[in-house]
Amino acid sequence: MLGATLMSVGIAATLGTFGSAGRTTLRAQQQQVAVQRAQAEVDRLATLPYGALALTAPPVTSADLRHPGSRVEGTSLRITADLAEPFVMSPSADQDASVNPGPETFAVGSGGATITGKIYRYVTWRDETCANSLCEGGQDTKRLTVAATVDPSPGAEPRAPVWLATLVTDPDDAPAGSQAVPDGGPGGGEPVKAQSFYLYDTPCGEGERRPPASAHETRDTASAAPDADSASACEHPDPKKQPDLMGRTAPPGDNSTPLHEYSSDLAGSYDGGLAMIGRGSSCSSAYSSAEATNPDGPGKWSVHAWSTAPFTQTFHLNGLVTVSLFTSAVGGATGNGKLCATLVDRGTVDGLPSDRVLGSAVYDLASWPTTVRRVTFSFSLPEEENLLPGRRLMVALHLRAESANDIVLVYDHPLYPSLLEVATATPL
Repeated sequence: MLGATLMSVGIAATLGTFGSAGRTTLRAQQQQVAVQRAQAEVDRLATLPYGALALTAPPVTSADLRHPGSRVEGTSLRITADLAEPFVMSPSADQDASVNPGPETFAVGSGGATITGKIYRYVTWRDETCANSLCEGGQDTKRLTVAATVDPSPGAEPRAPVWLATLVTDPDDAPAGSQAVPDGGPGGGEPVKAQSFYLYDTPCGEGERRPPASAHETRDTASAAPDADSASACEHPDPKKQPDLMGRTAPPGDNSTPLHEYSSDLAGSYDGGLAMIGRGSSCSSAYSSAEATNPDGPGKWSVHAWSTAPFTQTFHLNGLVTVSLFTSAVGGATGNGKLCATLVDRGTVDGLPSDRVLGSAVYDLASWPTTVRRVTFSFSLPEEENLLPGRRLMVALHLRAESANDIVLVYDHPLYPSLLEVATATPL
């Protein structure tokens, strides 16, 4: 009798463990299905004609904070705590609105293993805050946002929706890297062109791009120090202590060109490029050389810098800056991302950097891409600027601590031509 009792207790405990494991597995499957459905819907919407990206009806609202409709505020969608964007309700003159806001029911699986849920779609106008003559008004690009919810299992609590988003630009406008910004921007009536600088995985001291040959550890590209031996500069004798190079030529090659890791010292699942960890709560273009390898603060794993070669003539910046990057969250994780971009006018005196910060902006995206996609954002410098011969233009990217996950930037590859673009009346 005692043996039977002990056996019964053991079996009950084992079945309880199996039940708990089963519930955990089911919730993981539901989360994966929600992410996959949301990503597939974002990808589908991105293939529609730009003029047809408009809602066919106003989205539903809800007072339930776990319902996607809780973010609908009249004719706008709440993107972040301090940002709401108006819905796109009118298609172009030659298109019909093609985006049904839903909810639309989906089912994945069969029989008792079927996972059901709903898809919600939103299209909003995004104001890129461009320079006046280059990008007027508040309807510069469109944001495609998708929320996916999963119906809870019997007795389970409803779970928060999965949110994914991407930005799309009008193909009839000048895309980043096209060298076709309209004439007549700020600058005394001089024609304004778009000058592109592609990001390379080459130390800037080499002067010209060389094809990436293998994976390597993260370089110390943005150390600041009172002495030339410790500060990152193109003139530093150690290539690992130089900013990376950016130049005017897109990376050559094709889809067979290998993609290497530029941060092999960081753990995480990504196919190649530079992994970054979020540290620091304000935009930084540099970090103390003593803190370069401090994993708990801004350092070489959260701030990365690229520099042009020295200018041979005066280079005039008209004010508009565009950063266009291929990126994803490491491991395909979902969540927000907060990336700073800072432009710097750099010179050196006896090998020690002499910097002048030109302007900075924060790109705050509620749902960072879970697979490698292009994200593009623009901002304006406070003033037009001249960079004198012998000076360099530098850009520093900094992943802020408010980001939910580590991210990877993919560049210096023919399939992923990430770049910095500036409006100028003196193109190179």
